Amino acid sequence: MIEDHTPFSKPTVIVIAGYVGSGKSTIAASLSQRLENAPVLIFDHYEKYIEWPQDMNQWMRDGADPNQIRVPKMKEDLLSLLQGIPVIDPFDGKMISPAKYVLLEEPSGGQMTEIREMIDLVVYIDVPQDVCVTRLVERVIDMDGWKSKGTFEGETKEDLARQLNSIALWITHYQQSRPMYMLGSQMAQQKADIVVDGLKTVEEIVEDILNGIKIRRTK
Repeated sequence: MIEDHTPFSKPTVIVIAGYVGSGKSTIAASLSQRLENAPVLIFDHYEKYIEWPQDMNQWMRDGADPNQIRVPKMKEDLLSLLQGIPVIDPFDGKMISPAKYVLLEEPSGGQMTEIREMIDLVVYIDVPQDVCVTRLVERVIDMDGWKSKGTFEGETKEDLARQLNSIALWITHYQQSRPMYMLGSQMAQQKADIVVDGLKTVEEIVEDILNGIKIRRTK
């Protein structure tokens, strides 16, 4: 337990939102570097702590209200960082230290009631759905190998079976979750303070976000 803390100004909390596969993690990591290694809290890292609605189908038919999703551990960690207290990433066990900025990669765009009041800025990464899906498929197969050879010929049956199984599992999950992804993404975009073109390079996207932050500071 940390018993003593130096005075700590409240950090600026920036949410990075976007459709699944829009590049949120890549953008957050790059933006973190530009903001003097700002800590990043990632929604997916709190998977075992997420409290979903009991009837997901009914929840989606009712409009997928993000307020019915609770992640008390993420809220607790965000509050700690705002108070200048380090936290432990629940995914990899690494320490996350407080800083002037805190980045939160979170699909609802900070609309969950339990964290809404702590959010200062919401950035939405706008990427066409077909591009997102293509990126997601590329994640589960060895595209680097294919791009270098132009073929999967020479791969072992075991490797090919593993990749096909991964694709089938992902497609099954995506088909089931697509309505949730779409509703959440639409709401996040509508509520966002800054919408950036996710088809730009990572460097260009980060520059757009930094310029957006500067503009909002001067208002």
